Amino acid sequence: MIQAAIEALLRQKIGLDALTIGSNTIARAVNRRMADCGLTDANVYWTKLQTSAPELEELIETVVIPETWFFRDREPFVFLRHYVLLEWLPKNPAKTLRVLSLPCSTGEEPFSIAIALLEAGLNPINFSIDAADISKVALKKAQRGVYGKNSFRDKNLDFRDRYFTELAGNLYQLNDLVRGKVNFIQGNILDNSFLVNQIPYDVIFCRNVLIYFDDAGRSHTVQLLNRLFKRTGLLFLGHSESGQKLPNQFIAVRHSLAFAYRKIDIPDSTQVQVKQEQTKINSTRIREYKRAENTDKVRNNKFSSVNSKPSTSPEKYPREAGNSQILSVRAIAPAAHPSNSASADLDTARRLADRGQLQEAAKLCETYLSQNRTNADAYVLLGQVYQATGDRQQAEQSFQKATYLKPDHYEGLIHLALLKEERGDIAGAAIVRRRIQRIEK
Repeated sequence: MIQAAIEALLRQKIGLDALTIGSNTIARAVNRRMADCGLTDANVYWTKLQTSAPELEELIETVVIPETWFFRDREPFVFLRHYVLLEWLPKNPAKTLRVLSLPCSTGEEPFSIAIALLEAGLNPINFSIDAADISKVALKKAQRGVYGKNSFRDKNLDFRDRYFTELAGNLYQLNDLVRGKVNFIQGNILDNSFLVNQIPYDVIFCRNVLIYFDDAGRSHTVQLLNRLFKRTGLLFLGHSESGQKLPNQFIAVRHSLAFAYRKIDIPDSTQVQVKQEQTKINSTRIREYKRAENTDKVRNNKFSSVNSKPSTSPEKYPREAGNSQILSVRAIAPAAHPSNSASADLDTARRLADRGQLQEAAKLCETYLSQNRTNADAYVLLGQVYQATGDRQQAEQSFQKATYLKPDHYEGLIHLALLKEERGDIAGAAIVRRRIQRIEK
């Protein structure tokens, strides 16, 4: 009874869904805090939690264990560099790039952002970074800028030699230039006054927090992010959050494992306006992409979620600065093969799905699969259609069939992992993600 009440309190205060970390984890945190308080009666501790703001804060600190390191999931930082060099800087040569890291934990992410921008050649006076977190303990460590080996898990550690000084005990002190570029802020995302007076941002990193929130917390945070952006901007989410419903202005960008979304300057009052703007973007971007495309390696099983929802299907993408383009998923047209009737059928299904004719697209996929039962691409396409209609179970079954037929089907594996994580099958998702990592090596 007390356990359920404490879980409800944490849900109310920080949006924590107990299912995401497990009731046992919360119970261990409560037992630890009771021991620190010298208490053995859970009822007494529950009363203390309700009457003592400092104790509630201590419990939150115990529950929210930071798990981060420098350049975690490197591709978001790779894409940020491309975005700044190829798009933002040419258009804003004399302006200041404003970046937000939320939540920032012990500082590794915002400092990684600062290093990435410096490495891109951006003048330190031309960017500023705010970093916010609920944990005072985490922020205190971030402000010190001293890190142990657990904070350096990336394979490439050249940056450590350039920006850190080695101390005794396998510790490393971050230099003053990078530390001085980050402004740390303590606050609760769910507080209505959180960052209310901040100047809007060009780029926001909000990775690996939505997965811990309940529906109300996720909805509140998405609205907050939308408010904090300028009229256009770039949003980075965690890989497990790429299926999150975002406002119509946010369009997924094409860069493998960056999980980035671009906010475009369009009205969100009607779907018609959204589609009109996307049509304009598509016609231009398709021509740009075809000029840059030197091989026929673009996979043919992509279509974006209808009604401008972000795609949950990241794809391989050239990393060279000269080829990195900021594209909406809808802008990437699959290569057409008119001579191949099977491919033509699937292309028709994709076009139907893009237009929102999901039932027709599903029927065409099913008809095709009744005659071609071993086509993995068709199963992935059908899974995407089911996913767009909200039928997660059928979608997962389709992706499973695709990856059974073709064990190294990258897109099918990505979709399958995300769906498993979404329904809480963390162990199953981890197995799939290990398969993805083997493919990427």
